[in-house]
This record gives sequence, C-alpha cells and structure tokens, in this order.
Amino acid sequence: MSEETIQDLTTEDFNQLIDDFVAREDDRIEPSIFLTAMAELERARAVREVELTGRVVNGEIIFDTPAPLLVEPNTLYVGDTKVTLKLRLVA
Repeated sequence: MSEETIQDLTTEDFNQLIDDFVAREDDRIEPSIFLTAMAELERARAVREVELTGRVVNGEIIFDTPAPLLVEPNTLYVGDTKVTLKLRLVA
C-alpha cells in the first residue's frame, strides 16, 4: 500500500486524479458539488506563515540563519519553487 498523499502528487497527476474521479461511471458526482467541496477544503486548509530576517550587504540580501526555509543570498526556496529577490533602491 502506498503512503503517497495528495500533497506528494505533481500538478499533472493531481489534475488527472480529479478528472478520473469526476468522469467515473459509478456513483458519479456532479462537478458543481465536487468543486464546492474542494473550495471548502481549500478555505479550511491552514496557512503556514514564515518570517525571514536579514540585512542588505553590498546590494545583496543576506538572510539570518538558521532560517525556517532553505536560503542563499537573494534567494529562498519554497517547496519546489526558487524565489530570487532583486531589489531596487529608490531615491
């Protein structure tokens, strides 16, 4: 038995799972009911808040460590997303 959860699925695999569920012949669920239930689950999902601190040194953002996310100068990683920060000084 696999212990994979919905959170482990790629977007493509999740979308295929949803398509297969909605289109199945037995015990068919109306898309509007399914989408309402999915929206309710999304609203109920907890939001994870992360605070990063750091300083600007020679034009680079240097995050304080240890940090709750993987960080590098000007870069942080959130799951499979790499976020690169490019700031401008405004006079």
